[in-house]
Amino acid sequence: MKAHQRIIREQKEKTDRGGLFGYPKADISKAVCKEVTYKQAEKIILEYEWLGTMGTCVKFCYGIFFEDVLAGVICFGDMGLIVCNGYGKYVGEHYKKKGLLLNRGACTWWAHEHSASKLIAFGLREIKKKGYKFCVAFSDDKAGEIGTVYQATNWYFLGRTKDVHYDIYYKDSNKIFMGDRDFFTKYGFRGKGKIDIWLQDKPHLERRTRFAKGRYMKLLGNRTENKQMMKLLKNKIKQYPKR
Repeated sequence: MKAHQRIIREQKEKTDRGGLFGYPKADISKAVCKEVTYKQAEKIILEYEWLGTMGTCVKFCYGIFFEDVLAGVICFGDMGLIVCNGYGKYVGEHYKKKGLLLNRGACTWWAHEHSASKLIAFGLREIKKKGYKFCVAFSDDKAGEIGTVYQATNWYFLGRTKDVHYDIYYKDSNKIFMGDRDFFTKYGFRGKGKIDIWLQDKPHLERRTRFAKGRYMKLLGNRTENKQMMKLLKNKIKQYPKR
């Protein structure tokens, strides 16, 4: 199965000609990476990304440019207190609140094939400067993903998540309205039963199950900090999944 983003890029390559002037040559040696706005990132994410949303708690967005034309973006977001506490078993209590989630990323069909790798490497360097010590990302089987770009950039694969979460979708589209962790933050509850009660008078919304995903992690500390985190992490590292 091809990844969703590859399918979208192949479809757009057949129909998108970039207006009157086309797109610039995607020379990776001349690519420029820099921080972008939420609105700049949103334009590409909503067009190419599997979930079709920007996700929640986005803090930093970075983009890759060819001749000043934006060709790809990545977005980092807060993990939330509940999630952070769970990462104590991976990196230790001292570092568990110093992580970020790489929650969205996509490149246009005309971007260089190594754009994602270059952009992720840049983004990780930037958030490291801000004091973050690790980053987490997920691959989604339903989107045909195995985390190829994370494998190419030497992330650790930690296996598949065990929790089953719930997302609320608009019935007339695939746009996500809210996830169960968002419910806990906003309303103080989570879980299928309470969400179903909340949905009773909202016929335009429906709950869908979100199954387990592949989990990847990148350590961003200095040599000493990474060594300390690795003491807990090393026994949780798995072999990369293959397509």
